[in-house]
Amino acid sequence: MSKELLHRVVLLSGSGLSPWALQRDPLSAKRRVAEDTGCHGDLLEDDLAPCLRLKPLSQLLSVQVHPPRFLPGFAPFIDGTILVNPTNPPPTTGSSTVATSAGFELADFPERDLLFGLTSTESYLDLSAQDLEFGFNETRRDRILRTYVRNSYYYHLNEIFSTLKNEYTDWEKPMQNPLSVRDATLEVLSDGHTAAPLIRIGYLHSLRGGKTFFLHFLHQSGERDFPQVCISINFN
Repeated sequence: MSKELLHRVVLLSGSGLSPWALQRDPLSAKRRVAEDTGCHGDLLEDDLAPCLRLKPLSQLLSVQVHPPRFLPGFAPFIDGTILVNPTNPPPTTGSSTVATSAGFELADFPERDLLFGLTSTESYLDLSAQDLEFGFNETRRDRILRTYVRNSYYYHLNEIFSTLKNEYTDWEKPMQNPLSVRDATLEVLSDGHTAAPLIRIGYLHSLRGGKTFFLHFLHQSGERDFPQVCISINFN
């Protein structure tokens, strides 16, 4: 709806294809807001906004939505007006399966220049301070990956988990130390919920003839608590 107001686009560390970008179950968030604020009504039909406007800011800020791990609490959702489901099939031009798969509609702005960028580690905040400092074993890694796969995908969960575990394991090392397991887990999470979806948007935008630019943000903050590896980190 605001397409004509935009002349250039910058996507930094995220896109609409990221699993955390859209709320899949908005009614659960609405239900929790209604319970915490006392603004009850029909979840499907009633608009809570008039009631919420009468509540003090402190009460609104105190509402806690507890989403599954790796998924958002408050986030945009497909409402049929602002965000709509695609009504046209993917374009058939090009032989790449990426070009004809889900998400093509989110890159349908070839007349706008696109700059998309990433840091070296996009999943820094997905792990605890203890995990980041000391690392962890493969058992804990498997629990984290299973949770990520279960909450981020709908089908073929076992196959996806096995593939991620296989592709992000250094099989040339007979023993995996806790720090290397930590680093591999950070790579999986960074690639899965940020890097791969964002690069996909850039690729689709380029296929449509748009001017597409890629940025790797390498600046290292002096206030980070991750001294083992020199990397750039997304703290947001």
